[in-house]
Amino acid sequence: MNVDPGELKAVQKVLWPDEDVVGTIKQRRIGPGGSVATPTTVVITNKRIIIINRASLGIRQDYEVIPYTAIVSVRLEHGLISSTVFIRVQGYENDKGLLAGGKQEGEIDGLRNKDAIDFSNFVNKMLEARLDVQSDIEKQVDAHIDSPPGSYVYCSSCGAKNVAGSKFCSKCGATLAK
Repeated sequence: MNVDPGELKAVQKVLWPDEDVVGTIKQRRIGPGGSVATPTTVVITNKRIIIINRASLGIRQDYEVIPYTAIVSVRLEHGLISSTVFIRVQGYENDKGLLAGGKQEGEIDGLRNKDAIDFSNFVNKMLEARLDVQSDIEKQVDAHIDSPPGSYVYCSSCGAKNVAGSKFCSKCGATLAK
């Protein structure tokens, strides 16, 4: 994905210090779903999606931010001239912005076909990475739950009971003996 320097400048004030812009996508001006006067811009970062809706001939800008952790699914409608990307976000049922009208799924329409495909693929990869992390955490929790009785280590400093394999005491932070 390409990064438009003009759009990067427009979003600079809402970026987090540790956030990197991966790409920018602009809604088509002409064609199905396009906006002649005030096209929407989508800024894709490594942490979230920032949608810039321009109003009043570009004088006013509204920023809609969607963290990847809130996204449930992404769907692509591929058209002949342009495409639409649908984003399902948890907990946004009655939002007035991207998800207007009580929808549970927001749409970004009038995107160039290649941009829409790249965008939906990137978001799906971010969702997959999040699921991999959740799976790893669940495995660690299951390992602690399934550990046999008596597989604990006691802290020599404070006497607190800690799960076997822990390096530091959960109560006082002291290093545990192996």
